[in-house]
Amino acid sequence: MVSRRNFFSILMMMAVMFFMFQFSQVAREGQSNYNTNIYLDGEVLSGDGRWRAEDSDMFGGEAGYAVLFAGSGSPVETVVSQWCEYTKRRLVVCGGVEDYTVSGDSLPEAVLVDSSAVDLAGAMETFDEITELGITLIFCNLPDPQVIRASGELRKLLGIQSVRQDNIEVEGIHLLSGFLLGGESMYLAETEEQEKLQDLELNVPWYITAGGTKTYMVGELDKLLKDVEAKNEYFPGLIWRNGYHQASVFVVNGNYMDSMQGIGILDAMMYEADSYAIYPIINAQNILIADFPDFAGENDTKMQELYSRDTKGIQQNVFWPALSGMALRSQYRLTCLMAAQYDYTDGVEPVAETIPFYLQQFRESNAEAGLSLTHATDTDLADKLENDDAFYNSAGEPYLFGAVFAEEQDLERLGRELSDRTFLKNVRTIACETQENVPVVSYYNDDVTLQSITTLAPVHKYSDNLRLKCYETALGYSNTLVDMHNILWPEDEEDRWENASEDMVSNLDTYWKPFSEFQNTTLSESDARIRSFLNLGYQDEREGDIIRLKLFHAGEGWFLLRTHGERIADISGGEYQEAETDAYLVHALSDSVEITLEKERGILNYEPD
Repeated sequence: MVSRRNFFSILMMMAVMFFMFQFSQVAREGQSNYNTNIYLDGEVLSGDGRWRAEDSDMFGGEAGYAVLFAGSGSPVETVVSQWCEYTKRRLVVCGGVEDYTVSGDSLPEAVLVDSSAVDLAGAMETFDEITELGITLIFCNLPDPQVIRASGELRKLLGIQSVRQDNIEVEGIHLLSGFLLGGESMYLAETEEQEKLQDLELNVPWYITAGGTKTYMVGELDKLLKDVEAKNEYFPGLIWRNGYHQASVFVVNGNYMDSMQGIGILDAMMYEADSYAIYPIINAQNILIADFPDFAGENDTKMQELYSRDTKGIQQNVFWPALSGMALRSQYRLTCLMAAQYDYTDGVEPVAETIPFYLQQFRESNAEAGLSLTHATDTDLADKLENDDAFYNSAGEPYLFGAVFAEEQDLERLGRELSDRTFLKNVRTIACETQENVPVVSYYNDDVTLQSITTLAPVHKYSDNLRLKCYETALGYSNTLVDMHNILWPEDEEDRWENASEDMVSNLDTYWKPFSEFQNTTLSESDARIRSFLNLGYQDEREGDIIRLKLFHAGEGWFLLRTHGERIADISGGEYQEAETDAYLVHALSDSVEITLEKERGILNYEPD
């Protein structure tokens, strides 16, 4: 039995502890200044100063250039054009080989060919002239196998020993290590679960590459060749390099250059063609949580049915603790794109009372609050923005929203609305659903950038992984979406939180792990880096073991340096860290950077075929 004296002491102790905890919470709330967007500080670069090929003389002189043989408006032209813009090259597009004259006065760094627009066999004289001058030659696709079978000269140029079959269904795709960042991958479906991931094109012509070629990606035929010890040259080649005259000739067998993933393949080819490669990247990894939190609770009935909680309860007590825990464990910086309302005709109105709670939670978790502009199909964008403007301005001192998430169909109209809505006046960047053959990052207008979604976190098929490796190789960038609308409005079992969250965490912890040296950012942070990336011009040259890098109109920038068996011994004007073997993340802190390389022990000089 507790005495009165001990009981009184216990009560006093509980009162003191209660006061201390309450006081610390009040102090934390008073000092957190949660309604300030810390990621929106300072001036940012404008699109008016972006690098343009026609103005390249303002960025240290005439830029290097590439030549493309392609039909006007082809997917290959779109990809190559964007690659040139990102790598600060001019692009000369020729409709046919006859429109191009090889000149020794000013040689291109690469000549690229869309085989659908060129008579390859009839262009052999031009290809001979190009390769004799040591110019890298890239075939972005191949013609019908019959064309290749009919020309021995063409096969020799392409590094093809024979056409084994016009078409074969391979069992999977094998990406070898050292080409794209992220290492080797075997895209093979050997289990029922892997069958769900296989979405790559498996029907390809079977070309057996010649001796001396170097293969980077092949089709797998394990069952057919289970009793044969075959080298990669025997498998159906998908991407390879051939040495011809004085040049490297790269060949793509398939449609891998028809979408924006091709920018990574091209950067990898240019690296393989020389002793080193250094080019600008963004260095930003975003995790976007779209439609979170939802302030209207329009689907409360379904939430009660599935989780025995309304929308407010499930978001605060289940979704957010799981998301913030994931961010803390993996050091992600989330951008939570809040949704005022989805269906503006159902009579359910959003409630602003929990806005301060979430802004405080985001601030303490190093997350940024943004806005989701998704809406039901029968709601006009202007009506939504008018309602949302009134809603967010009713929540007290307004938070400065720097980032929004929009659907593709609203992009054009959104530009006219940004300056007219109080709650959108500080928006600097728009995240948008992935669009075919649209730049990964670009200027939406001179004041606002556009960041495409590169992948969905809960869904990561084989094509998603290949695309991720391409974007990381080209840009050091990913913009990953967790769409909470699907969870709040579930259509099947896969949309339930317990299933979607498990897939999301598993994918992020697995497929993004090779790129952990790239920095985690919020949308506004990556916006600032994208502006530097798009605006800068640069030059690089190598003399002996020293690489000199010169930047123009940027102040600082991020670069990827890839070598063949060499490592950085010293650097001035910047800093660096190793991203993976033979790949270094270089942070240029001034407009002049000098990098000294040294050979790894036992590594000979790199000489491409």
